[in-house]
Amino acid sequence: MKKIIKKLSNPLINLWKTKKWLVIGIVILLLIAGNNFYKQAKNKTVLSFVHPSIQTITKTLDVSGIIDAKEKANLHFAAGGKLIYLGAKEGSWVKKWQNIATIDQRAAVKTQEKSLNNYAKERLDWDQRQSDIGDGTTVDEELKRTIDKEQYDLNNSVLDVELSAISTTNNTMSAPFEGILVSSPTTVTGIQLSATDSFLLVNPKTLTFKALVDESDIALIAQNQTATLEFDAYPNEKLQSFVNYISFQSVPSSSGTAFIVELPVEASDLNKFRLGMNGDAKIELETKQNVLTIPVVAVKERDGKAYVEIKTGKNTAEEKEISVGLETDDYIEVIGGLTENDEIVVPE
Repeated sequence: MKKIIKKLSNPLINLWKTKKWLVIGIVILLLIAGNNFYKQAKNKTVLSFVHPSIQTITKTLDVSGIIDAKEKANLHFAAGGKLIYLGAKEGSWVKKWQNIATIDQRAAVKTQEKSLNNYAKERLDWDQRQSDIGDGTTVDEELKRTIDKEQYDLNNSVLDVELSAISTTNNTMSAPFEGILVSSPTTVTGIQLSATDSFLLVNPKTLTFKALVDESDIALIAQNQTATLEFDAYPNEKLQSFVNYISFQSVPSSSGTAFIVELPVEASDLNKFRLGMNGDAKIELETKQNVLTIPVVAVKERDGKAYVEIKTGKNTAEEKEISVGLETDDYIEVIGGLTENDEIVVPE
């Protein structure tokens, strides 16, 4: 193998020793020829041309958010107690004012009876005092103070009756609106509930898409702007919606200050969309109909001005300044500088 390599390399070594400058000259000529060939090939690049077109374009704003509900409530008892009745379980549909749960009312009922008895006693004492005084009797200062105290006692007994009635009412939990019982602290009766144990009720007919809009974009949003909703769980489906609420107060976000914008989720299948689902909203900000447009990629910007390359020959073009208007992700409106008959270069 070494003999073969040596046999092949010897002529090259001898050529380099005897005609070194000739070899260098040949290499330089080859480099120049290759460079010229590259330039010619580059100049022969075929340009792609398109005509401006008349169409309707819409500028949109893309925002992300999650599904929430306008009617959503965490229900709990004012005080703890033993659960003696459970009218719905997780996932059940609940009607408005339906009894969801009841805790033991015996203590509350007895307290109410005691309050009624105290009221009856105070009322009798009061009536007796009024009878003893009689009409036209002069009331001295000491007796007047006694009467006032008895009046306060009577008033307090009335308040006790009212408070005991409220306590008895709070032992029964009713649904303030129809919806699905999303979560419950228990599935059985007979256990002790605390004041912090809650039942989450959600009305799926009031689902809404909550999105955060940056402070720099909130001025572009207005009531009733149409929008398209897309959810991660259903990537091939789109829902039509509109802006129906713009928060007055800002909230902090990862990008700084933002505002909550809500769009209703109107679904025929109430079990399809769920709280917390992620998605995107494409809000339509402005639409222009029958305007002259060109692809955005064809426009070059320099020093605050817009330029395109316009066709001048079979495969030649020159730069021309144009005036532009509404811009979308794909197209831009041409206000001046082009006609439908022109052809512009579009980068491939």
